[in-house]
Amino acid sequence: MRAALTLTCSLFIAAALTGGASAPAAATPPAANDQANLERDAQGKVDTDAMFAFMRARSATKGEALSEKKLQCYGVSRAQFLAAVDASLVACYPRIAPENRPRMLPENAISALGLCARETLLAGLKLDPGTANACIAKAD
Repeated sequence: MRAALTLTCSLFIAAALTGGASAPAAATPPAANDQANLERDAQGKVDTDAMFAFMRARSATKGEALSEKKLQCYGVSRAQFLAAVDASLVACYPRIAPENRPRMLPENAISALGLCARETLLAGLKLDPGTANACIAKAD
């Protein structure tokens, strides 16, 4: 019953945000979960939402461990960086997940979602990719 109520509320919120249009199934990204079930099926694929949840958690963990030198390349505080990374993953979810439902290869998820998130992160922070990459390379 609780799950049905939660789903109904989510649908109402999604409809309100889209002006009454029905929201696509991939509109709400799953929460970060470093314990997501990434068991591969016979084709080597994993659940798309589980992969996204894992990548979201993993990105937060890696962001916490990012060196101060590399963090300076982004020009924001660690809290701002972590929020920007998560926001970029959330922004990329509706672009990547629908075409990879219900399951995807982890290798595809890492490249597609990772590339999208990086581009979105740099654009959101108004950073030139070449400049950011050069700074990060020097910080290594």
